[in-house]
Amino acid sequence: MIIIIIILSAALIICAAALVMFKRDIRRLNTDLRKIARTDTNMRASTETFDKDISELCSAVNDILEKQKKIMTLGAKSSREFRQAVTNISHDLRTPLTSAIGYIQMIKSDKTPETKKLEYLDVIEQRLKSLSELMNGLFEYTQIAEGKTAQNIEKINICNMLRDILSDYYADFTDKNFTVEIDIPENPVYILYDAGLFKRTVQNLLQNVLLHGIEYFKLTVEGSNIIYQNKISNPEIIEADRLFERFYTADLSRSGSRTGLGLAIVKEIVQNMGGEVHAFTENDMLNICVCLK
Repeated sequence: MIIIIIILSAALIICAAALVMFKRDIRRLNTDLRKIARTDTNMRASTETFDKDISELCSAVNDILEKQKKIMTLGAKSSREFRQAVTNISHDLRTPLTSAIGYIQMIKSDKTPETKKLEYLDVIEQRLKSLSELMNGLFEYTQIAEGKTAQNIEKINICNMLRDILSDYYADFTDKNFTVEIDIPENPVYILYDAGLFKRTVQNLLQNVLLHGIEYFKLTVEGSNIIYQNKISNPEIIEADRLFERFYTADLSRSGSRTGLGLAIVKEIVQNMGGEVHAFTENDMLNICVCLK
């Protein structure tokens, strides 16, 4: 009987000790969570217990905290990008409008000669065309990003299409004194794609080369990958991993009244069609690879 009492007493002491440890760990976990909730910290919940269930609970709490931290970080980043986008759009809308309004006021002035008024009307027309292009670009990007652009999938030979599109830009490259190198195989390369959207991506990338490249441009087709390489004058300021972001503001992808949406549209089209697009700089060359399925 004495032995039974001793065993029961020992068991009670062990249970009581375990209960005290559990309560201490729960209090510690509760304290950690309250502290984390009150402050912006990378602190993690902790426990000293050897109990598997308590340890797993603490690990699960830390997983939730980590996910919450990532969500908050992404939310802050999105908020900054949105504010920057609004700033950029406001600037790009205001610039041609302000200019056009200024020329209208000069036209209305009795002191302005008639010959000058005609000249100012041409300037106003150019400013309004620029504004129209900006609005069309914003609309196009929104439609593509939201998947509202109808796709007509067909078998196309990208080699022939690239040659045709490049021929349309021959005069543009010549006028800017570019040395152009084309490496397109004679054998056809077929993909299932929307021909109109494919043409749009090529046009946007060529326009980007003409706007921001200098002296040299090379286009290479390797399998179903298309590589655009052009010399740039300021590689040190280019964040290649950000080139396809909306409204990226480096001089390479945004200049004057342009918002940089051309490359963002390329990314949306290619990804919506199951492909990928990457960019990197090497010495004074910008390399953009469009990887198609």
